[in-house]
This record gives sequence, structure tokens and C-alpha cells, in this order.
Amino acid sequence: MIVVITGASAGIGEELARQLHAGGATLVLAARRLDRLHALNAQLGAARSGGAHAVVECDVAKLDDCNRLIDVAYAKFGRIDTLVANAGYGIYPLMHETTPQQMRDIFATNVFGTTDCIHAAVPRMLTQAERDGWRGQVMIVSSVAARRGVPYLGAYSATKAAQLSIAEAMRVELFADKISVTSVHPIMTKTDFGSTAESFGAIKLPKSNRDGMTQSVDHVARRMVSAIQRPRAEVWPSRLARWGVGVGTLAPGLVDRAMRRYAHGVARENTR
Repeated sequence: MIVVITGASAGIGEELARQLHAGGATLVLAARRLDRLHALNAQLGAARSGGAHAVVECDVAKLDDCNRLIDVAYAKFGRIDTLVANAGYGIYPLMHETTPQQMRDIFATNVFGTTDCIHAAVPRMLTQAERDGWRGQVMIVSSVAARRGVPYLGAYSATKAAQLSIAEAMRVELFADKISVTSVHPIMTKTDFGSTAESFGAIKLPKSNRDGMTQSVDHVARRMVSAIQRPRAEVWPSRLARWGVGVGTLAPGLVDRAMRRYAHGVARENTR
């Protein structure tokens, strides 16, 4: 299989690349940090059966970079079996204190970086021969926050909700054309997401929040690999989270109370 992964230089994207490589997939590794991509590719083994993985410097917030990424994938390998739209980041300011530029920047990466890659890739996928019953797959790494906005992560939650809506629409639109669409909904995962989000402003999360209900990148990536091997509509690495957001739909006030406790804890940490 030929798999394109954005945001492959760290976190979920990097671990997914390692697991897919171990399973024999051929990869197109994309991220802004080219040095880290080359280091990862060297670790995976530059020379391998079927050819080397491809490395592409790509800032998905830039339309030209998204187009070039897909062009490189097709020029080198002739098809894309799965496009993993994984690149993204979060920020922690209160929603009303999130600046207009911060909103535009996070949507440029998390949402438009997803749709621009889709726009470049899917028309070509539609011309591909079927493999195991599918012409191709789009996998969008969203979040549990797509179904329930989180205090101090309002902007991020909005981008994840947008990604989910895109996935739900495409899943129906492309089904008859044999293009599968999968959305992935991790909870807090042990990556540098938190430290990166804190670097954008003055808000710091309490250590108990950072180290509380989390999952490993290994666990999340394994669930994603399974959904690449056998496509499905959604991937929820935490069953508890899936049930929790379901309850939140039926009883939003109940979840609001839990979220208020979380928000109060963050506020206390930042007034010391």
C-alpha cells in the first residue's frame, strides 16, 4: 500500500509511519521539519523492498505545498491508497481572547490543510483501479473534541468539528465510488501537543490534567493501522470517550458540569 502521512515528523504521525513500515507499506512522509523526516526515514531504512519511502517538506497551511505533496506521491508511486490528514496543532487561550489571526492560522493548518490535500488527491484516487474493494481511502485525524468542545481549546475544538463534518459528508458522497473515508477521534495522547499549545500563550494546564486521561501514540496508531487494513467510518481509541460524548449529546448540562470543574482547575493553576 502507498500511504501519505501529513504531520509525520512527530507524535501520532511518526508512530503511524513506524507501524505501517513494519507492516510493509510504502510511505510518503510529509511535515515542515525536514530534518526530522530524514532522520525517521533513515531509521526505517532508506533502501527497502519495493523502493524507498519518500520525504516531502510540507506546510499544509500552504496550498502549493499540499498540491506538491500529492504530485510527488503520484510521480513516485503512481497511486495513493490512503491519505492520512494528520497535521495539526492546538492553542489554549479562552475563546473570546483568541485573536482573529490565531483563528485564521489554526484553521489554515487543521482544516484547510486537510481540505487542500483532499482536493488534490481524491480526483486522482477516483481514476485508480480497485485494491481490496476500494480505490482509495481518506483518513482524517480529528479528535474527541469534534463532538464536544473543550474549555481553553475552543478554537482547536472548532477545527476538529469541521474535520468531522467534512468526513461525514465525504463518507456518503464517495461511497459509491469506492473511496472510504475514516475519521479518527483520539483523547489526549502522550505527544508534544500540550507543550506546543502552551507555547502559544500564557495558559498552562495543571499537571494532573496533562497526565490524567491519556493514551499512548502506540495505541492510537495501532487502531489507525487496523482501520487502514479494514476501512471503517470512525476510529475511537477510547471506548469510554465515545460513550461520554454520546451521553453529552443527550444530557449536555451534565457534561457542562464536568467541564466547569476542569475549567476551574485550569483557572486556579493560572492564578497562582
